[in-house]
Amino acid sequence: MNTRLDVIGIGNAMVDAIIPSTQTEIKKHDINRDSMNLIDENLKNNLHQSYTIKEMAGGGSLGNSMFGITSFGGNGSFIGKIKNDEIGVYLQKDMVREGLKFPLGFTSPDISTGCCTIFVEEDGTRTMCTFLGAGTLIGPEDIKENDIKNHKIAYLEGYLWDNENAKKAMKKMVDICKADKQKIAFTLSDLFCVDRHRDSFKELIINDVDILFANEDEIKSMAQTSSFEEGLEYAKSLNITTAITKGSNGSIIVSNDSLTEIDAQKVDRVIDTTGAGDLFAAGFLFGYSKNKSMEECGNYASIAAAEVISHYGARPLVKLSSLI
Repeated sequence: MNTRLDVIGIGNAMVDAIIPSTQTEIKKHDINRDSMNLIDENLKNNLHQSYTIKEMAGGGSLGNSMFGITSFGGNGSFIGKIKNDEIGVYLQKDMVREGLKFPLGFTSPDISTGCCTIFVEEDGTRTMCTFLGAGTLIGPEDIKENDIKNHKIAYLEGYLWDNENAKKAMKKMVDICKADKQKIAFTLSDLFCVDRHRDSFKELIINDVDILFANEDEIKSMAQTSSFEEGLEYAKSLNITTAITKGSNGSIIVSNDSLTEIDAQKVDRVIDTTGAGDLFAAGFLFGYSKNKSMEECGNYASIAAAEVISHYGARPLVKLSSLI
C-alpha cells in the first residue's frame, strides 16, 4: 500500500466564482438560498455580468476536497471532464500546480467547463448556482483501469449522481477500486441531492461504501426522520464509518458501533462557509489514508473546516499540514 497514492476522486470538475451578496439579492433570482442550484449557461453568464466576482479558484465539491488533501501533504488523482477553454485551462493548471494527477485532460469537444457561482452573505451563508457544463459528460468510457488503480481510497461525489452516464462511470470505477482493495468513500453532497436519490444512495451505501460523509440534515433525510437521534441510529445500522458534521457543534464519527465526538475548532469570525464540508472530508480522508485513529481523523477534519470558513473561498490559505 505504501506505493499507492492516497485518494482518487471522481466528481464535477469546475471553477468556483465567489460573489459577496445579501438575502435580498439572492431572492431576485428565484433560487434556493443556502443550497445548491443547478443553472444553465445563460443564467451563469447573466450573474457574472451583473455582479463583481471577488475571487475565482479551481473547485467543485470534489475538487475542494482534493486540494485540501494536497494541502495536508497528501496526493491523489482527480477524474473529471473539462473543455479546452479559458476556465478549463485555468483548472488543469491549478490541479497540476497543487500536485494532483488529472488523467482525462481536455475531453469535452463542445460543452464549456463547469462553473459554480457562489453568493456569500455577511454571516457566511452560501448559495451555490452551479453550471455543470462538461462535468456532466463523464461516462464509463472515461474510466480507465490504469488511471484508477494504485490508490488507497476512492472518493465519490453525490452531486455526480444526477447524471445517468456519470452514475455508470462511478459504478465502473467502484468495481475497479474494490477489485484493487481500495476503500470506497462517498459524500451525500446536499439535502436536495438526498431527496432526489435516496433509494439509489441507500443501495450504493449498503453494497459498496466504507466511509460516508453527511451533515445533520442529510443523515436525517436518509433516515426519513426529523430526529437527529434517529438519524444517528440509522448511521449506526450501516456498520460502516460515518462522519456526521454538525456545524459549530462539531461532528460525530460512527465506526464499529462506537461514537467519537469531535469538537469544532474555534474560529474568531465565520466569513464564508463555502467548502466547509469538503475540507472536513479532506482532513478525514487524509488522516484515514495515513492509518490515523478516528479521533485524529476527526480532528484533522475539524482543523481543515475551521481554516476554510475563516476567509473567502473554499481553498486553504495556509498549508493545512502546518496546523496539525
